[in-house]
Amino acid sequence: MKKKKGWLSLLLSAVFLLSACSQGNNESANSGTSGNTGSTGSEGTTPAATADSANNSSTLAPAKLKIVLYGDESNRMKELAKSEFYDVIKKEINAEVEFQFLPWTEYGGGKTDLMLSTGEDFATYTDTNYMVKSVAKGLYTDLTPYAAALTDLRANVDEASFTAFLLDGKQYAIPVGNKPNSAEFYSVLVRQDLLEEAGMTQVTSLAELEEFYDKAHALHPELIGYAGTDARRMLQYDFTDKNLFWQNDFIALDESMQDDKIISWFESEEFKTYAGLMRGWYDKGIIPKYAATNVPQLQSDWNSGKAMFWAGTAARPFEGAATISQAVPDAKLVNYFLGTGRPKISRGTYSTAFFVSAAAKDPERYLMFFNLLQKNQQLYDLFAYGIEGTDYTLDANGRLTKINTDSLIPDWLLMNKNFIRFDNTVPDDFIAEYKAWDDGAIISKGAGFNFDNTPVKNEETKLNGVFTEYLAPIGSGFSDYETAFPKALERLKAAGIDKYIAEYQKQFSEWYAKQAR
Repeated sequence: MKKKKGWLSLLLSAVFLLSACSQGNNESANSGTSGNTGSTGSEGTTPAATADSANNSSTLAPAKLKIVLYGDESNRMKELAKSEFYDVIKKEINAEVEFQFLPWTEYGGGKTDLMLSTGEDFATYTDTNYMVKSVAKGLYTDLTPYAAALTDLRANVDEASFTAFLLDGKQYAIPVGNKPNSAEFYSVLVRQDLLEEAGMTQVTSLAELEEFYDKAHALHPELIGYAGTDARRMLQYDFTDKNLFWQNDFIALDESMQDDKIISWFESEEFKTYAGLMRGWYDKGIIPKYAATNVPQLQSDWNSGKAMFWAGTAARPFEGAATISQAVPDAKLVNYFLGTGRPKISRGTYSTAFFVSAAAKDPERYLMFFNLLQKNQQLYDLFAYGIEGTDYTLDANGRLTKINTDSLIPDWLLMNKNFIRFDNTVPDDFIAEYKAWDDGAIISKGAGFNFDNTPVKNEETKLNGVFTEYLAPIGSGFSDYETAFPKALERLKAAGIDKYIAEYQKQFSEWYAKQAR
């Protein structure tokens, strides 16, 4: 693969924590608000509400909303939530928004589940698997009747993204974001500065990646190799000829085949080969020994510049730039693929999707808030970057220079190619390369399919327990496949993997047949 330039320390500040995830290059229907060349505005001012929004908000009764976000709340976010954010949201939709931050460990379960089950009035983001489980319990509001509130958002978010969050024709979550998302985590994100220090220029294979580790480790034994425990996507050129895309932890699809066959991942020969590769990494020290008991430390080490490589995405060379560049000002990040010849796979261009709890008193007002997040350049700048002249400056071409590096509403969540701003030192060719990332990508044949786990709910619960206790350690290299897998397979069978796979195959085949018509 041709080497890309890394511009980590030169790009916009954003914080990426999991995610999530896409294909498609549809431009906004509202071309007047797209791009990065908007007016620089007046320094130290906030966006004023439009006349239309002011008139509309005056007819709305006051409302109180709670938006749950995950990660750490910065001091600047606390300030803006009580001042400029508060004022603009009040003017636009006559609502007061409380932003509550929870640790990422509470996403898709934990405290979030508790808030849903105890009837709290709030909204936060979801994935399709969590959506299906929660809707089955009656915990999400059907948002279909309120879709008219999304006029601006629909103009700036790919329409296909909405399909991913439909169940039985009903909209249970609202997608946000519009960005290149294909091949998420299929590339390896390399510290290019370390690579060049080690006397290498690029990484195009597993052998070269391990060579990089050996050389960099000799120079910097204090650094860890891989800042993760799951490398199945980036390593698949070395354990399979298939073009695999995972539906969940248990099921994969071969995107090179035009059929409805699902693959039981843990029972496959591919998993056996992959587990052997990961065991080799663990024995070699590429995956640090502490990862077996302290996975969160991997993220901390990456953010502080103490790791050599990570799983890549189109945006990761600049997401979280401020964090890592504070520790290593000269750090550069470059995406590489460890093989060629397979199309990139996408699940859609959205960043995530917001649900509204079933206990919400005013679901429509929540959708009005979601609409603000992708409404226009002014509001996007406010929520993502803060106040011009205080938190950032813009040059004549709309390029960004951060003054305050605190994260606000997470930039990865909002990221929309119609509004995203790049630092003024970033070359035009890098921006063009980022925007063209999805060129040639294919939409997964499973995109839009949502599994109804009701017939196998008990089996799925048991399987998740087996995954955590037995399968994840094998897949991460912590446990040896030959030694640990026989017992893991026994537990899989006892938990009902055969029934689960059969039910998934049945539903997927029925859905797939309808798509072909």
